[in-house]
This record gives sequence, C-alpha cells and structure tokens, in this order.
Amino acid sequence: MNISDHPFPHAIVDGMWDDELLRSVLAEFPEPEADGWIRYGDPQHEVKLEGPDHLWGPNTFKFVEAIAARGPEFAQAFGMPELTLRTEGGGYHYIEPGGKLAVHADFNRSDEGLYRRLNVICYLNPDWTEEDGGKLELFGDSGPVAEVLPQFNRTLVFETSDKSFHGHPTPLPGPRPRRSFAAYFFSVEAPEHYVEDHTTVWYE
Repeated sequence: MNISDHPFPHAIVDGMWDDELLRSVLAEFPEPEADGWIRYGDPQHEVKLEGPDHLWGPNTFKFVEAIAARGPEFAQAFGMPELTLRTEGGGYHYIEPGGKLAVHADFNRSDEGLYRRLNVICYLNPDWTEEDGGKLELFGDSGPVAEVLPQFNRTLVFETSDKSFHGHPTPLPGPRPRRSFAAYFFSVEAPEHYVEDHTTVWYE
C-alpha cells in the first residue's frame, strides 16, 4: 500500500476487495425509500443518507469482516498501534442527485473513549465517469489538494486527525446516485500530538 502524506496520510487503492463480494454488497443496498435510513438534509453541510447495520444484508456483514481482517495491515502501513473496527456514522452512504457533503474533519473519539485513527471508504459505483461527478476532495491549508473519483472497488484509507479535511462539496449532478461503504478504525492509545476531543469540524 502506497501512502501519500499530502495533504495528510492517505492511500487510494483499486481492486482491494473481491469484485463478487462487492457486487453482492451493492445488491443489498436499499433504495432511498426504504425504512431505516438516517437522512441528513442540512443544505449548508450535508445532504445524504446513512445506512447503519440494521439495514445491512448478510454479504455486507461479510464485507465488514473482511475490512476488520485488514486492520493489522493498515496499522503497519500507517505506523499505528493495534486497531479496532467500528461503524458508527458509517455503513451504507447514499448520495442522491443534488446531494453533497461539505468539507470537514470527523469526530475523533468514540463514546467509550477510543481514539479514531483511520477512515476506510469503499466506493460501489460501476462504470462511474468524470461526468458523474461526486469526487471526494482532500483539503490542505490552502484548499483542495487531491481528488478521488468514486469508482467501483476503489478504496480510500486515510488517517483521521484535526487536519484530515475532506468532502464532496459540489452537489452530485445526477442522474446517477453515488454509493459507498464506510468503516473506521480506533485505538486505545491517543495519536501523537493529540490536542482535544471534538465533534465534526466544518472547513471554513
């Protein structure tokens, strides 16, 4: 896994997971009309749907197990201690046409006091093109530095910190929706240079 440090430590990997497994996860993705989605409708910050584990099918749970099994590999690649997988705030993410996610840094501590260390985002959009939009942007001090086109079986892994600002602030043009699955790794130990606990911090 090749780690880039700019604008913060991250890796973009194509083909990390078995294609058949991901197709089965995509097949289990509920339609937006299904009961159980958490819907965010703040036009300034986020217009999206989030699908926690009560919406998942059996193949999605298998996928989560596959992500968890990569924990030691991710820890070694990013120079971190033992990691524990959690999915609060993650799971299925569904962006409808017109949806967006403003640039932000994520909350950095769990309710149990674990420290959030890595985000893992896997994209589930077959034959996705530049025209379909929905790129995730990684921000540095002076603005966007890197972009990730959300193509099928493309995975973004990045270090969670006060500086890991990311998002797709440009509304999705449509007509296609954008699907992804997100999970997060935590550690008992605090990261080096940890300052303080915080919730989501929006980029200004």
